[in-house]
Amino acid sequence: MTFTRESINNMHMRQLEHVARQLGARETAVKSMATRRKWVERANNANYRNEADRIRGELSHFRGPTTDKKRLEDRASYLESLFSSGNV
Repeated sequence: MTFTRESINNMHMRQLEHVARQLGARETAVKSMATRRKWVERANNANYRNEADRIRGELSHFRGPTTDKKRLEDRASYLESLFSSGNV
């Protein structure tokens, strides 16, 4: 098979186009993963806040064994430490 200058240039152009498509796909995947990570983090934050609100509500109307109350207070203090350190 003989190669002309034009056929070699066409091969190079196809390779460059292929690399450009791969880079575009990789950028899209990275953006997609970053967006998903933000969504999951936001959902986790909401879950922690909802749990803290639920525990505060239970403690304000608590009528049960003291061991359960102690466990709820410990969890509430742990969640407050997460909020105050900026993790949530």
